[in-house]
Amino acid sequence: MHAILCGDCGAPFGLRPDGLFRCDGDQAHELHPRDIDPDGSETWAVDSAGTLVIVTDPAASAQWAREVLAEFLDAEPESYAESFSLDSFSNAIGELLDAARAGLPVSRLI
Repeated sequence: MHAILCGDCGAPFGLRPDGLFRCDGDQAHELHPRDIDPDGSETWAVDSAGTLVIVTDPAASAQWAREVLAEFLDAEPESYAESFSLDSFSNAIGELLDAARAGLPVSRLI
């Protein structure tokens, strides 16, 4: 999970009561949700502190977790492949938990 930073001053954006975002910098630059365009499998969310963040889409994280779990189960015991797939599974679950902490629904994916 990474905060979205203002391109002008580098400060993180926080949620305003009207649903727009304002950076914490001196000039209080504003950002509209329609102007947020994450790359690839990333999506945006607002964390518990009200900060605008980028997380991996929970559906993409869940799919990744399923794939590497299958690789883990197929790997030779005590092999590099087993270790690598277990590390990848841990990373996928970590990203899924980041999305949950940011308030995105993940229970339907598991």
